[in-house]
Order: sequence, then structure tokens, then C-alpha cells
Amino acid sequence: MTTGWETILPLLVYIQTNLDGDLSLAALSRRARLSPAHLHRAFKSLVGETLKRYTERLRLEQGAFRLVIQDGTLLDIALDCGYRNHETFTRAFGRRFGLPPQEYRVRAQRFAPPPPDPARVPPTDFELSTTRVVRFRELHLAFIRHTGPYESVPQELFDELAQWALRRSVPGPWTWLGIGHDAPATTTADRLRFDAALVVPGPVAPEGRIGHQVLAGGDFAVTRHSGPLTTLPQAYAVVLPRVLALPRHRLVGLPAVEIYHATHLNLTQPLHHTDLCLPVVRR
Repeated sequence: MTTGWETILPLLVYIQTNLDGDLSLAALSRRARLSPAHLHRAFKSLVGETLKRYTERLRLEQGAFRLVIQDGTLLDIALDCGYRNHETFTRAFGRRFGLPPQEYRVRAQRFAPPPPDPARVPPTDFELSTTRVVRFRELHLAFIRHTGPYESVPQELFDELAQWALRRSVPGPWTWLGIGHDAPATTTADRLRFDAALVVPGPVAPEGRIGHQVLAGGDFAVTRHSGPLTTLPQAYAVVLPRVLALPRHRLVGLPAVEIYHATHLNLTQPLHHTDLCLPVVRR
């Protein structure tokens, strides 16, 4: 029996939203209705990592990002990342990043660039709106996952989604999203996860490499970016300090959600209007 993306994609979605839960091979094989040995082989073949290595990497990279952007205790972050105590988290973190969590936090904060001074920012190829907090409703998404550098997301992912939507008669106007699950500062470029996504009316069955996920509703700090998509990294460098400085909200972390204001998405066109959305909660 061959196991394809129709089986593995729902597991990837479940893992990314349940990093604090039971993600053992036994638990996930029951969820996928496969034997542990079969799931182990299929997951490694399609994802390129064993399930255990994949889940531990995501947990530790999430922990590293939260150490930098949040003031939570080491125990709180460890529990949020699926570790039962901070000692186990500390040992695993040291193996992954080469130094203890607290030292990692101190170094990251020490070498973080200062927020840009608007009076000294040189002219750029993009414009940013003010940042405001907006409440999103829950959204169902059809998506295709890209693994690799964010700047190398291929146009064909959005084209394939558009063809799928036409076959499925998905009502328009269509809303296109991009979802970045990882921080380039903590995840190597070849392992960054990006979902090319289209809002759909409700759950859809996986088809080939097209899967379904739910973007949870809640508060997001939203900034409108106008310019070529190649300038998004520079834009995030400006937006992130803004969000961290919000007086009544705290940055949760990831994912970063991009909403593209275009009915037909062409990644190479010189001007895009894109909402950069980062999840926040009230302090």
C-alpha cells in the first residue's frame, strides 16, 4: 500500500497546531490509521525527516522564537512546546542550538537591531501603512506546502490551486493567502514551511498535494505593504519591532499570514498590496 500526501498533509496540519500534545509515533499512527512502521517509512520518504526528528525540531524552533519575542518563564515556554519540564527542554535545546535557553535569549536580545528611526530610514521600494489590531474570523483554507526558502516559492503553487478551484467551482471572488510557519532566524532555509493558500467555504478533502487546514480566528496586528513581494523581508524587519511595541497587545509568535489583494495572483508583478498579519493577544 502506497501512502501519499493525502494522508501525510492532515498529519502535518495536526502537528503544527498541537505541539504541546502527544505527537508520538504511536499516537499519530492511530490518528492516520496506519501501523507505526508504515507511518514511519511514509513520513520519512515524503517529508525527508523522521516523525520524531520533525516534531522535536518544530518544538525547539518554536521555543527559540518565543524566547526572543516573549517574556514568559522557561517553564511556560517548555510546556507550550510539549515538554513536561524545563530540564528536559533545556537539554534538548542545548543539543539543537549549542547553548542553554536562557543564554540564547540573552544573546538574541543583546544583538537584536534597534527599532528603525523613521527620520533616518532611507527611501525604499515599498510603503507600509500604520499597524492596527484586527479580529479575524476562523477561515478554511485549501493549501499547497512549499518547503525551502521563502523567496523561492514558485508561481505554480498558486496556479495549481487556481485550477483546482475552477474544477471544484469554488465561488469567487477568491482570497489568496500565504502562511509562513517558521522564523528564518531559527529554522534553516531548506526547512522553512510556507503554505500557498486559498480561502474556501468549508472543509475540503485532500487531493494530491492540496490539503485543508483551518486558520484560527483571533486578533492579528495588520500592516498593509505596497510594493514588490521581493521587499517583504525588509518590510517584516520594520513591522516586527512595531508589533513588539504595541502597548495593549503581545505578539504570540507564528504563523505570519500574508493576505494578497489580487483576484489572480502573479508573484512577479512589480506592485502588490499585501496585508502582513501577525497573531497577538491582549496583555
